[in-house]
Amino acid sequence: MFESTPISSAEKLYIRIGPLKLSLSLDSLETFAETGEIDRELRFYAQFAGDEAMAQLRRALRRRFQLNPVVVSRLSYSPLGEDAISQLGEFIQTEARINGFYAMRSSWILAATDPEGFTLIDLMRRFPTQGILLDAERLLAIQRLLTAVSDYTDTTVAAIAQNAQNEAATVPVVINPRLPDPRLPGPFKVTRRTLQLARKTQTIEKAATLRSFYVDLYLPEGKSQPAPVAIISHGLGSTPAGFAYLGRHLASHGFVAALPEHIGSSAQQREDLFQGLSGSNVTLTEFIERPLDVKQTLDKLEQLSQAELAGKLDVQKVGIIGHSFGGYTALVTAGATFNLARLFRMCSTALRFNSSVSLQCLNTELPYFDVSLLKEPRIKAAIAMSPFTSLVFGPEGMGTIQVPTMILGGSRDIVTPFVLEQVHPFLWLKTKEKYLVNIHLAGHTAMDGTGGDVNPEPGTISILLSGPEPTLAREYVKALNLVFMQVYVGDRPEYRAYLNAAYALSIARPPLQLHLVNSLTPEQLETAHGGSPPIPIFPDPIPNAAVERYTQRN
Repeated sequence: MFESTPISSAEKLYIRIGPLKLSLSLDSLETFAETGEIDRELRFYAQFAGDEAMAQLRRALRRRFQLNPVVVSRLSYSPLGEDAISQLGEFIQTEARINGFYAMRSSWILAATDPEGFTLIDLMRRFPTQGILLDAERLLAIQRLLTAVSDYTDTTVAAIAQNAQNEAATVPVVINPRLPDPRLPGPFKVTRRTLQLARKTQTIEKAATLRSFYVDLYLPEGKSQPAPVAIISHGLGSTPAGFAYLGRHLASHGFVAALPEHIGSSAQQREDLFQGLSGSNVTLTEFIERPLDVKQTLDKLEQLSQAELAGKLDVQKVGIIGHSFGGYTALVTAGATFNLARLFRMCSTALRFNSSVSLQCLNTELPYFDVSLLKEPRIKAAIAMSPFTSLVFGPEGMGTIQVPTMILGGSRDIVTPFVLEQVHPFLWLKTKEKYLVNIHLAGHTAMDGTGGDVNPEPGTISILLSGPEPTLAREYVKALNLVFMQVYVGDRPEYRAYLNAAYALSIARPPLQLHLVNSLTPEQLETAHGGSPPIPIFPDPIPNAAVERYTQRN
């Protein structure tokens, strides 16, 4: 049972600015929230904030939240939750200047037990010390960095747009009337079947277990030649159903699309977490198991190509497409390698304003494995949509990819930030055939069709995650994924006429702009920004010399 109140509770908010330590009673804040009255104590701060800021503060203080305490508890005890709270605890501390990790976790769980919901005042009241200390200087430093990164994102998006315009002027789009419109369904009728696969593996604790999962297959009917294969890897908390729209589209144009379920990072894992059945929102071994799911899927397709599906698919012509965690899966199976030294060094110091860093840093908790075994030689091309890359691969790991690669992202992605996780990694690629795509104003979940053909309501969390009109973003995804796969996997060089900036511009319509570029340089980004970016484009190299340390733990 959760206790409704802590043994002691916070009465004051302390704000530390250099050697100064200012205080503000929670009673003063509560009076302001309830009545709008700015008493003598609060007036000192209000004169610096201004009327609009105070109005925003009151709205924030009055907002009521309702959360399941079991879910809050499970989330706060998960690796990602603990990491996020610990980061906040560097700035929100106890009065004794101790990291506020335990106090915040306790206050959130206790506040969530209120059946009527809780406010920020309620949350602070449950802080189990008499005072809450805010490190204003560090908070301001983070705010300045976030502002600088936001400005740099804007100038980077503008530079990509200008580059796209320049490339379109050089290579205009030429519509081939003999080719179907890449945005529309192709000439083949599509059938769907489901495979059930299983393999022996082990948990993070090295206990033997059976990994059972399904694979949705979308097959073109009536194709006279063996069809090339496209693997589609879903993201964390999703399922193959979220990308059925893309699987059907590719199959209608002559591909066999295979969509494996990754059971340790699927929607079922998310539901188990919400029901209090799971202690983590991602199974750590998924970093290994996901690529092995892809390998096992291809092995099964190879068996079928010699039996009941003989003459219907070609498992030597394979491309992979992945979104988010699936983007990681696509890149690692295409040849990206872990830089263990970068993970060990950076995960202890990296700022978590990039929310994907916490997930990437789970790799430091994994048992030793040979990362070279995750590469799949049958894969001839890769598309990574909104992937995380910055620490798990870094410049060293991204530079080992040798197959044609497209990196696609949305400029309003708050989960895997576009510039840090897609633009900079695009510059790290050394493969000659590479493409960068920005769906301007799209968010992280815009490419995932889990919600169906429904656009989210304004002002909701859904639109914050997806951006406006995700149905339009998925139209772009269908077209660009198809032409890329036709060129590099389907042996259809005539589709190159669509694989350029001019075609992307020609199909774009409000509210989402679409920019595709073949080339981009650090100098272009620095010029657009007016100087060095706040986050180095090429971080200092870190030799991959951490394997000895990695193996000593195991």
